Amino acid sequence: MRYLIRAVKYLLLLSLLYVALVWAMYLLGAEPQIDPWLQIEAHLRADIGKKMVVVFVILSALYPRFGFMRKRIEGYTPERDKERLQNAMAVFGYKLTDSHDGVDTYRAEGFVKRLTLLWEDKIEVRVVDGAIEMKGIRRMVARIAYQLETYIRNSRFED
Repeated sequence: MRYLIRAVKYLLLLSLLYVALVWAMYLLGAEPQIDPWLQIEAHLRADIGKKMVVVFVILSALYPRFGFMRKRIEGYTPERDKERLQNAMAVFGYKLTDSHDGVDTYRAEGFVKRLTLLWEDKIEVRVVDGAIEMKGIRRMVARIAYQLETYIRNSRFED
């Protein structure tokens, strides 16, 4: 069910971007000056518009599969690296919102950041056998994981 909700959200986002693009062209004076809603209707009736809809649906169906990831970071020690994890999350605007059953849940701070992530801003972190596993939206998990790996790697030079 979660997969379907994510796909529908992405389809709505693509559709909204398309409508915004058509309106932007209209407002910037692109020739010919046709009512944007008539232009959208004409696009959707043409063969190219039907192909565009198919591409939007395919992209939306694939997005949940490739837009989210699980990343494992080796060498994590909860006692030593908990503060480093908090710092890595803070760098990207995330804060701890929940912690239960060995899973820490982080959420993005701020309405705009959450909106840009389509409210799919939850990152779950769990400690697994001397490593840490992060699960969430790909672009944020990859960035945070890289930052955390750097912090852990550089911690060798402390003391």
